[in-house]
Amino acid sequence: MKEQIGQNAGRVWQYLEETGEPVTVSSLKKALKGTPESQVYTALGWLAREDKVDIYKNKRATYVRVMTG
Repeated sequence: MKEQIGQNAGRVWQYLEETGEPVTVSSLKKALKGTPESQVYTALGWLAREDKVDIYKNKRATYVRVMTG
């Protein structure tokens, strides 16, 4: 399971790097077609714990972006 989480974290990281701007968690889930929602959230948690991404809420949507600096 840990390997699968790491692979999904890599997919999330790659997508965010390619996008280059904050994206909603909803759009991230759509972009990672075929990845179960729970695994997307687990990957985000992994990346957040490693200080690789910033997750924040703006009005009603939750956004994620690559950490800078």
